[in-house]
Amino acid sequence: MEFLFSNYPPMKTGCKTFSDTFYGLIPQTSKLDIAVGYVSSDALIELQKTIELNSNIRTLNLIVGMHYFDRFTKLQYDAAMHLNDFLTSNQLGGVRLVHAFRYHGKLYSYSNDEGPFAGIIGSNNLSSIVDGGVRVYESSVLLRDAASAKQMNDFIARLMQTSTKNIAELEIDTFNDENALLDGHEFVEKVSPQKLAAAMLAKTDVAFEIPIKPYEVSPQSNLNVFFGKGRESKNGLVKPRHWYEVELIVPKSVTSKPGYPQSQTDNAVFTVITDDGWSFKCKVSGDYSKNFRSEGDLKILGKWLKGRLENAGVLTVGTPVTADTLNRYGRNSFTLTQTTMSGVWLLDFEVKK
Repeated sequence: MEFLFSNYPPMKTGCKTFSDTFYGLIPQTSKLDIAVGYVSSDALIELQKTIELNSNIRTLNLIVGMHYFDRFTKLQYDAAMHLNDFLTSNQLGGVRLVHAFRYHGKLYSYSNDEGPFAGIIGSNNLSSIVDGGVRVYESSVLLRDAASAKQMNDFIARLMQTSTKNIAELEIDTFNDENALLDGHEFVEKVSPQKLAAAMLAKTDVAFEIPIKPYEVSPQSNLNVFFGKGRESKNGLVKPRHWYEVELIVPKSVTSKPGYPQSQTDNAVFTVITDDGWSFKCKVSGDYSKNFRSEGDLKILGKWLKGRLENAGVLTVGTPVTADTLNRYGRNSFTLTQTTMSGVWLLDFEVKK
């Protein structure tokens, strides 16, 4: 038995994290059975990409225990259906919902050709496979003995057989409206209407249009980093890039204009306030200050930009941001505007009606 902890300061331990352990077991695994209470859209698509990149996994069974009763958001449901379609069409398993009762457990069972060899049990829902994000301290236990691993796997199998249906067999047409991807996210603040109004009133004439390069121009970078090569570890694991991970490459024609933030200066890191009321830090770096990203976590800017496209119904989780995506949204750039407030800029991705 081995304890797994989140290790957020000041509660750092000498133990591994859930995420490190979850992925560390993948290269030894041919069958992965998961039974959790809740899922997130980015975790679902990252799980699918992990299966695609690591061909040693021949079966994935995912049981979701709470969303049949507590409802999905539309994004979560679409991502779950996308994963289920991928698994069933390739005869790799499926996504199943518990419909007999609310199931709130969190079990992760790993099997190889000889049978179950490890399992994780604790407080980690599926969103814990995505590094960063909401700062919630979780605790779990890794079980390595054969008897416990088999007992966990047997329980998941019985749960699946007696109390679940494939998600495609269930009629689900009512969804949760709330889909605030940045709500509670580390390094992100929800600003008051008064503070947003004050920032709007403090706008200057120094403004830049930051272009968003579509898939046709940038198929594996910018907003489409997810489709780039995964990160390969020494143990053979190929870990996918995060769905919301983005880093924009801004052309020199923009970065060379007077007033644009410059890398390796005191102005390279700055606070932004968005048109929809979020605040976080951004950073420019690289030659000619060409790289534009969110500071601390690349997924913050991605959740803001791609989340807007998703909420507008023009982007489905797991599909590229194309020229058509941006055309249907109504913008292919966002505006970075300096304010008279020290170190504060405005980000505007609003579509004028």
